[in-house]
Formats: sequence, structure tokens, C-alpha cells
Amino acid sequence: MDIKKEWTHNMNILILMGCILLISCNSELSRQTHEKGNRPIDPWALRSVLDLRPRMLTLALDSECYLAYDLNACGLFRAWKGGVNWDGTVYTEKKVAQPTSWGKDYMLNASLQESWLLERNGKKQDVAIRFKGYRFENGQIYLKYKLTTENDTIFLEERPEFIRDDQGNPGLERVFITEGMDNNLSMTLLTKPNAITLENNTKTISRTYFKKIPDQVRPTGPKNSENLGKYWMERSDCFTCHEWSENTVGPGFQQIAKKYPNDKMTVDLLIKKIKEGGSGVWGDAAMNPHPNLEDSSLKAMVNYILSLDDKDWKKEKPDLEKKVIANNPPSTEKKALRPGFGSSLDGVHPSYDLQTIRIKGIEFKVGGLAFLPDGRLLASSWTPQGAVYILEGVETGDSTKIKIKTMAKGLAEPLGLAVVEGEIFVLQKQELTQLIDHDGDGITDEYKSICNTFDVSMDFHEFAFGLVYKDDYFYANLSMPMRLMSNEKPLPDRGKTLKIAKDGSYEEVIYGLRTPNGIGVGMDEELFVTDNQGQWLPANKFIHVKSGDFHGMRWGLPDSLQSIKMVPPAVWLPQNEIANSPSEPSLLYDAPYKNQMIFGDVTHGGIKRVFLEIVNGSYQGAVFRFTQGLNVGINRIRRGPDGAIYAGGVGMGGGWGWNETRHGLQRLKYNEKVTFEMLAIKSKPDGFQIEFTEPLGVGQGDSPSDYSVEQWWYKPTKAYGGPKMDLEILKATEVKVGANRKKVYLTIPGLKKEHVVKFNLNPELLSINGRNLWSSEAWYTLNDIPKK
Repeated sequence: MDIKKEWTHNMNILILMGCILLISCNSELSRQTHEKGNRPIDPWALRSVLDLRPRMLTLALDSECYLAYDLNACGLFRAWKGGVNWDGTVYTEKKVAQPTSWGKDYMLNASLQESWLLERNGKKQDVAIRFKGYRFENGQIYLKYKLTTENDTIFLEERPEFIRDDQGNPGLERVFITEGMDNNLSMTLLTKPNAITLENNTKTISRTYFKKIPDQVRPTGPKNSENLGKYWMERSDCFTCHEWSENTVGPGFQQIAKKYPNDKMTVDLLIKKIKEGGSGVWGDAAMNPHPNLEDSSLKAMVNYILSLDDKDWKKEKPDLEKKVIANNPPSTEKKALRPGFGSSLDGVHPSYDLQTIRIKGIEFKVGGLAFLPDGRLLASSWTPQGAVYILEGVETGDSTKIKIKTMAKGLAEPLGLAVVEGEIFVLQKQELTQLIDHDGDGITDEYKSICNTFDVSMDFHEFAFGLVYKDDYFYANLSMPMRLMSNEKPLPDRGKTLKIAKDGSYEEVIYGLRTPNGIGVGMDEELFVTDNQGQWLPANKFIHVKSGDFHGMRWGLPDSLQSIKMVPPAVWLPQNEIANSPSEPSLLYDAPYKNQMIFGDVTHGGIKRVFLEIVNGSYQGAVFRFTQGLNVGINRIRRGPDGAIYAGGVGMGGGWGWNETRHGLQRLKYNEKVTFEMLAIKSKPDGFQIEFTEPLGVGQGDSPSDYSVEQWWYKPTKAYGGPKMDLEILKATEVKVGANRKKVYLTIPGLKKEHVVKFNLNPELLSINGRNLWSSEAWYTLNDIPKK
């Protein structure tokens, strides 16, 4: 062949190959740009319950393609065109709902989960696989797994992405990268429609194309609901205060059905009652008004409730209107209670200055607070975005000087934050996660899973609360479920405080908790938690964490433990007197309250103060009103490097919140002004010693009549809450005021251990400087009486 012709021929081939390669590259570049630029929602990677599965990761890759990974199984659950109904407490304030997918599937592995087959020399290996988190790179997500056998540890990453073929058909590309496999190992992903064999220690690309699916329409109206009334109940806040059969905050629906006749007069009256709200028929608990619900919806709901009982109403029908009026006397007839003297405080504690942090466009529904070593504040949000914010300049208290950045998002109900040697950890509903910023731009690049093996179901009430790091371990609380069928039991880890190592292993510390929305390090570097009144909890609790202790909630106890005795709390917190939904405890450092503790309350509002002492080897003590005047029910409290108290709150409709507020972040700074109040109450063999923050005035507090005292005890039962048992009035027979007039010694006959003792002081008492009492009440839990 002529050399010139051969050279020309070869050049033509090279040019043709170059054109093919260029077209291929341009096609790939075009596809990648399209893929990463068409995420239909932000955030497009979200953790949540989905389709009744508890540990799910939803990826909105494209408006044409959503993916859902089951992280328990470490496999793809479904790929579909449509979307997600983001329903539930954190999304729509509906307790009975959870997120569900809608649309048409490209592929579904519902009955047969994806599973991993690992073979050595053709022999199947027993393998355990764990989800280890995910990272973002160039706008794409990489899921991380760890596979372990008796002899091998293999790491695997998967990068899913939406693609199209030349005809525009939708497709899914899955890129797998393996590490740690020798030549004698082989790995296969058993999935639909075809299994995928992975290459060792390199990249494997799998592409699957689907038939086009027409545009999907989000369904409206009842779905899987046999009754329109039931559907509207599920879509409203009915289940915030009511159960189907048991009385809780309000009566059970079946109890309502048994009480009232199913006729037009009743329906009309109950519709009016629901719209206007009020209390009286079923007790003192008030039902919120619902003026925005339509009569047609209310009628369907009431008719459904009344249909839950088929009783015979031939007997005389009760006069409902008269009963309502009889149980709701005009407010003018009720005894007025002064704030701090029988009712909640209404102002900020005089020893503290309050500043509110407001950032345009941000609702601080605070799930967690923590400080970085450089003084910046971290705040996680109990919102659909599941975000973590970094706030710089909070110590100024001036919102205009505060800079904010969203460092993480897409988390599932992040209700705890901790910073350990500069590393950031967040407690999600289903996982303890480390947030890692690899490139230093303040945005999380990797969501590393530390622990995701504790028991969890799809129940909305299975919260994971708070996060404390102490002595090389994390501590967190897991609440009980709420919507159990009669044949169901809670999963073993629920209702416990867990101790979690950095390698993800964990053990239980205490058990028998119900809704322990708070954990913190307190006096003597000890751990304390709070718990909320409910079944088996006749009142709220402030609990010292002592390994192995059982704290009363008996759901799910094995038969061998049914007779176990409850360990009493360090302090009982009587419902609606001093607490309703107690939250995170924290230690005080400000004089004169140093080494005492405080905790917030989501529903009762404000911050309460706790004095503790050790009597006969165990903690017990008194709880006092401390401050109100805050703009939200307090969920989390942190002391900042500047010495200020940072308080963040949450709320939702239907009674989960203070004054129906839903968000807020505020700063309380000690101003060194003296507030005249009870500082401490200590138990004595024959009575109590009350200490004040400043001396009593001359002639003040010398008489037994200045001190009203009563005592009672609580009996835990399977009922929701419980009454005060054997309530009795006590009298101080002797009062001795100390030489400095800051301490008063009361001799009180008839005191009994394992009782709550309430003190109500003369509201007219004055300090030596003429100051009035800030609050007259205190509740002391007398678990034991000091020995003589």
C-alpha cells in the first residue's frame, strides 16, 4: 500500500474514532448535567419513615425518578415516578400519619429485598452488612456499606443516578465500587430485574432502562380508609389527645360513643363543641378550638365516632347542654391565682436579661443545641428539612449581627446534638450520625452512620431524644411507641437510655421510660433524664441515671420482670402544676444557683429549677418555678461559652406546645440582680430547712401560718397519669429562723417517706430589702428521711 494513502487511511480512522469518542463524551456530559440539575425537591436526599418502613432514604433524583433505599436491608426498595406524601408530626402535625410514596413503579423489591451474595471460591459466606452513611461529591450521592464475614471486611460504595437512553427512555445507573476483596472472593447483588455481579476492588456500572410512564397525579381524598370520618380524623389533630379506646389526655373515642346517643341533636352539639373548644364534660383538660374545620368534615367525624358503640339509647338521654354549663362555671367564679403563686410565672426571671434570636426565613423548631470550640452555635431543626444550622455571633444577642449557614439537611427528626473534640454528632430518629465537612466550606459532605442498629419501628412516637457525650460514650433516650395494636409489644430497646460507643455498639443503662425528652449532665457530673406523664406514669419525673434501674413503664416487660419494683425519681414533677412535657436538664453555673439544675417544658412552658441533695445514698430534692416570659415551649437548653443560657423550643398544633407557639430561640444572661425566692429545701429528721436567696425581713416568716404544707404519694398504674393518693394537710409545729435570717427550720410531724411534700409560702413575705417573693411554691420529693 502507498505510504501516503496508508497514512491518510489511518488518520481517517483516528478522526472517526475521535469523533465517536467526542460524541460519547458530550453525550455523557450532557446526561450528567441534566441529571444533577433536575432535582425536584430540596433537600433531595431525605431520611424518614416511608411506606411503613422505619429506616428509609428517599432520593429525588429527577422529576421522572424517585428512589427509596431500605437502610436496614442495605438495598434499593423501589424506583418510581411520582412523589411522596410528606405526612406526619414533623411535616403536617398529624400523629397517625407517616410519609408514603405515590405514583407508578419502575421497579419494586417489596416482597424480596435486595440481598448480597458473597462467595469464596464458589462457597457462600455468612455475611453481615451495615449501612455506614453517605457522602456527596459533585452533586451526586454515594451510599456506603460495610460487609463482614468471619475472615473478611469489605467496603462498598454505590452511586445511583437517573439516566436516559438514546430514545429518551428513563433509566437508572448504579455505580458500585468495592474495596478489600481478594481474587478468591466474588460478590453479587441479588436484585430485580437482574442480578448484578460486582468487579473486585474496582468500579462496576449497571444501567437499567424502563418504559416511559405518563405523568402521575398525586392522589386526593381517602386512601385505604373505610370511612370518610375516620379519614378526616387521621388528617386532623384528633389523635393528639385521644386514643381509640383508652382515656388519655381526653376521653377515648369509644368512651365518647358510649356516653352519647347517636342522633341529630348530639351530632350538632358535638360539632359546636369541637369548633369552639372548651372543657368540663370530661374533666379540666381543655380541648383546642377548631374554627377552620368545615361542618361537613366535622359531621363525618362525629358520625364515625358515635358509630363506635351499638348501645341501646332507650334510657333517658342526658341533658348535654346543662352538663356542659354545670361543669364550666363562669371564669369570674373561679379563684384568681397570681403568677408564681398557684399558676405559671408570666415574666422573665429578674436575675436574667432576655434576648430573642430571629433570622429571616428560619423557624427555629429546636431539636438540639451544641457549641463548637470556637463559640459558634449549632442548632438542629425538628422540621421537614431536618436541618442543622451554624450560627456565628450569638454571644452578641443582636440578631442583625448573627451569621447563619445551613450545614446539613435531610435528617430525620434530629432531636440531639453533641460536639466531641470539634467533631459534630447528631441523633436522628433512627440513627446516631457524624456530620463531616471534608473541604472546610461549612457544609456537610459526609453523613457517617455511627449507630443504626437500635430497635425502631414506623410508629410516630418512637423518638430518639437528646445526646450527651461523657467518658468516651454517647448517651441517648429512646421513647416508647404510641399506636400499638392489642397483640403488639414494644421493641426491646424502646423506653431506655442507651450508652453508645464510637464503634456503634451499645448497651442499655436504665429502662421503663415512656417519653424521656431530655438528658443532661448535672451535679456531681452525674446523668439525669426527664420523663413525661402517661401510662404507668402518674406524674412527670426528674430521674438520676443509675445503671440497671427500672422506672415504671411496664409495656413490653418479660414475664420474669413483671413484679419488679419501680425506682422512684429524684423529683416528681406534678402534672400541670410544675410540668407537663419536661425536656432537657442542664446544670446552672450562676450564683447563687450554682450546681443546681434547670429543665425546660414544651407544653407547660418556661424553665424550672431543681435543687438536689443526697439522702441515705440517693438523690432527692425540690423543684421550683424559675422563669417564663419566653416565646415558646422550651425543648433544649445549653450553656454557651459566654456563660449565657440558650433556650430553644418546639411546638405543634393540638396541645404539643406552649400557647400554640411552634418555634423560638432565646438567650438568657445572668445580670447579678438579686431575686428574692426559695433557694433550696433540705430534708431533716423531723422536718425541713428552707434557704432563701437573701435574708427575710424582720418579723417575716416567723410564724407556722406562713408555711402551708401538704403531702401525697403516687401509684403507677396502666392508666394515663394518676391522682394524688392520700392527700393530707400538714402543719409546722415549730419555726426557727436562723441568725442570718436566710434559713428557716420547720418541724413538721407526720412526714412520710416516698411522698411528695408541697410548700406554699405566705405570698406577702418580704426580704430584708423589701423585695416580694418571686414564687411561693415548691415541691419536694421525700423518697427517704435522713437518719437522726
